[in-house]
Amino acid sequence: MRQLLAFLTILVLYSCRQQSEPAKTSPNGTLLDSSAISTDLITDEKENNKTTEKQFDDWGKYQDALRNEILKGKKNKILKESFLQEMYIRNVVTISNDSVLVNIPFNIHEPDCGAPDAYSTDIHFSFKLDDKLLFPKKLSFTEYEHGCVDQERKLSGSFELLEETPNEVIYYSTQYKRTLVLFRSNKENGTTAFYFTGLGKNKINRQNVYTIIQEYNDEDENSIYPFTSWVLTTNEYENFIR
Repeated sequence: MRQLLAFLTILVLYSCRQQSEPAKTSPNGTLLDSSAISTDLITDEKENNKTTEKQFDDWGKYQDALRNEILKGKKNKILKESFLQEMYIRNVVTISNDSVLVNIPFNIHEPDCGAPDAYSTDIHFSFKLDDKLLFPKKLSFTEYEHGCVDQERKLSGSFELLEETPNEVIYYSTQYKRTLVLFRSNKENGTTAFYFTGLGKNKINRQNVYTIIQEYNDEDENSIYPFTSWVLTTNEYENFIR
């Protein structure tokens, strides 16, 4: 009997609590169905995501079309079909008489939002262009650091070709411990050039050059990060129309 009485008491208290909780209503007084609200929110979010994805896809197609138009307007057939095609499109590579001129402004020196730094480390070199593009075994270069620095610095040296494959070329300067990596495509690393300072010979090679950014650890003092160039990383081809 006592157990039955206790059960009835609990049942009455529960019913009273349920009645005391006000039903959720909309501003016009109609009852709101929380499950319907959740479903509507999910549906709206999915639609917004679809819109964003479509806009991004359309933007990507526009940039691809713009890239193709810029490439069509380039005059040198050898460079247009060469390893340096992407740099040629971005005006980092130019042609003068029978020589290829390369001027890369490495103005992103650390991992950040990708915006250019207030100073730049420019690398300039050139070599002869014959019937096809051939990278020389030895390559004279100049390095010019300028911008918001205590003192501008310029040095001249020579690179030696360490590795060359259809997809990447690696040069090294023993004198200054400089490593220059050139890529045929920007699809893998988001750029077509890396520049490293203070590293030993063969520290950078084709086995690790594609993972070095992903494996970078800011808390590891031995972790390596390359200088990159905004002009080679941006996806906005409007910047290269001339």
